Amino acid sequence: MYAEGSLRAFARSPLSLSLALALLLPFAAHADEPAEAADAQTLDTVRVNAYRTTTHSQGATKTDASIAQTPQSIAVIAREELDARGVQNLNDAMRYVAGVSLESSGIDNRVDDFRIRGYDAGSWSNNVTLDGLRAPQGGQWNRTMFDTWNLERVEVLKGPSAVMYGQVAPGGMVNQVSKTPTPGQQQSLQLGLDGHGQYSAAFDVGTGTDGDAHLVRLVGLYRDGDTQIKHTEQKHWFLAPSYTWQIAERTRLTLLGVYQKDDGGSTYQFLPMDGTLRPTRYGRMKNTTFIGEPSWNTYDRTIWTAGWLFEHGFNENWTLSQSARRTHVDSLYRGVITLGALSADGRTQNRRATYGDGDSDGDTVDTRIQGKFVTGAIAHTLLFGVDWQKADWVGGRGAMSNPAPIDIFHPVYTGYTPVVRSVGLSRGTNEQTGAYLQDQMAFGNWRVLLGGRYDRTDDDTATATRTVATGAVTPWVRTRLKNDAFTGRAGVLYAAPSGWSPYLSYAESFQPATTDINQSYTRTPFDPITGKQWEGGVKFQPSGFDGLITLSAYDLRQENILVDDPDPTHVNCGASGALRCQAQSGEGRVRGMELEARVTPLEGFSVIGAASRMDSEVTKGAPELRGKQLAQVPEWTATAWLDYTFHAGALEGLGLAAGVRYNGESYGDSANLYRIPSYTVFDAAIRYRVDTGTGPATQFALNIGNLSDKTYISTCGSVASCYYGTGRTVVASVRLSW
Repeated sequence: MYAEGSLRAFARSPLSLSLALALLLPFAAHADEPAEAADAQTLDTVRVNAYRTTTHSQGATKTDASIAQTPQSIAVIAREELDARGVQNLNDAMRYVAGVSLESSGIDNRVDDFRIRGYDAGSWSNNVTLDGLRAPQGGQWNRTMFDTWNLERVEVLKGPSAVMYGQVAPGGMVNQVSKTPTPGQQQSLQLGLDGHGQYSAAFDVGTGTDGDAHLVRLVGLYRDGDTQIKHTEQKHWFLAPSYTWQIAERTRLTLLGVYQKDDGGSTYQFLPMDGTLRPTRYGRMKNTTFIGEPSWNTYDRTIWTAGWLFEHGFNENWTLSQSARRTHVDSLYRGVITLGALSADGRTQNRRATYGDGDSDGDTVDTRIQGKFVTGAIAHTLLFGVDWQKADWVGGRGAMSNPAPIDIFHPVYTGYTPVVRSVGLSRGTNEQTGAYLQDQMAFGNWRVLLGGRYDRTDDDTATATRTVATGAVTPWVRTRLKNDAFTGRAGVLYAAPSGWSPYLSYAESFQPATTDINQSYTRTPFDPITGKQWEGGVKFQPSGFDGLITLSAYDLRQENILVDDPDPTHVNCGASGALRCQAQSGEGRVRGMELEARVTPLEGFSVIGAASRMDSEVTKGAPELRGKQLAQVPEWTATAWLDYTFHAGALEGLGLAAGVRYNGESYGDSANLYRIPSYTVFDAAIRYRVDTGTGPATQFALNIGNLSDKTYISTCGSVASCYYGTGRTVVASVRLSW
């Protein structure tokens, strides 16, 4: 659905609108005071040496909403779980979340790359947010990847979340929540060493003044050494300062930022199908083999962010909040990768080289008014917000001479020196402005959620080519696309006194199809790609112990997908004018069921379980694709993690944990030519905590992922683009806390 008429004039100046909201709110705040809302906030319960069951989440509704009473499937990975499982990135964090497919492009230390409910939800699709604010888009391989040591929790929102965030993928999104100052903060220092020889040091310290009017926190990490892929080192470090000023009883300002550096090599590799997915007469290549060139392969990146979180309560019921951040990221990627299929001898691989550099600056502001009031028997939590985001970016991608072929079973590196022939230049400005309105209603045991949002997007991009030998640059080809869209969602839930909460919901999403009108034969802009989902299920929050269990079923569809133009003569498309044109007639569907549980039934004993069944299908598009399964959508996934800490006796302080992850069969492409086998991997952890009550508490830990070093294929999209998943990881650490 798309808004027309007067809505088109909306939000020409987000800043002025934000100020207007702040000025108008005091008049609304002096209205008659409402009665108490239906539910008082329930504080998260903390058990010693057990995971915290997070009861409330900001990400799904941008309010302090009860997860058990929100008609949407939500998974939250709290800090305790991140620590206990030794998590180092988002792919690690979401290993035990239902409906998530990990490592969409294999072992990749550049980005967070995963799918939720069958659709790309990672860095490449710009669906990962930090504190509810999206990172900037960029050209080539220029993307952010924030360190999980600086996160308080990870919120996985299933299904479309466009009403809160604008253009997002239909399957879901991830919101990362930063560590910020807290009163009485525990100080931490951690040293680590992994099985590849990579060492690390991390700290998390903070303090405050008497009365906690001023609080500060500094989080940092340094890591250096080898990775799973041979001849690939990586140095990574970051510092994240934050400061909170309690200006008044109901007014708080938090300033926070990050400075991060990544230098070294990239673990990302295109691998041949023969020798990985399909063995040759020499078998399969190792999952540690490096087929690039040590003197060429590089991934260097700098990220910095600066922003604030502001909240002002006019009274107990009306609040103004604002989140804002500026993000900068620049990167250099150089790689030697496959060129075509493996040679007929079963071991020689032709290669090509590429490089890309990029630079992005992103600004985003989200201003919200929240009010609580009662009309008759209905308690309302009303939210009205305006958000704005803009990214300015430039990028370059080189075309160069090819390096020599390589033996994938006995690689010999040649000291490749490229001859760069030309550089493809790109630049762009991507802007989104949206206004959203949401009402969470409670009457008796019923909870109703209604929300709607109107968005305007403006994508202004340009491309050119520079010939290195002459320095000549072709005329810039500019494309400007404007879209507007209305998205909505609705949900109803019954919160039974027994802890059972059945629910039903509907939600929509949209994404611009492309920023290049040259992909159309008629050179006309495409409509946005839209998504819609129906979801029903039941949540159970037991009263006798900490935990949340969710069983859900959904029907998720994405429409207006770009497919090859059905007329084979329409081939004069793309920036070069030599590619197959695109048409907007594709549709994909995923139907699924998910069961997910995070419970602590006994003191010190935590259980995580997740299982999902996904039935995917190309419902519209090219005749040869209709009825096929969508790419990278496993039919079955299942995981379980059990963690127990002894609290008495001779074993007091000892913690033991074990996990298993099963990923079912899938296809690497929409034509279903490349079937990806299922795989099962095991994880484990052992900890020992010493706390004498005098001096710092000390914890020794050993975390092992993929215990048996299972070699498996993450996905395979062509004869020259297959990817291994992560092999065995062993991390030993010692942590001091005081």
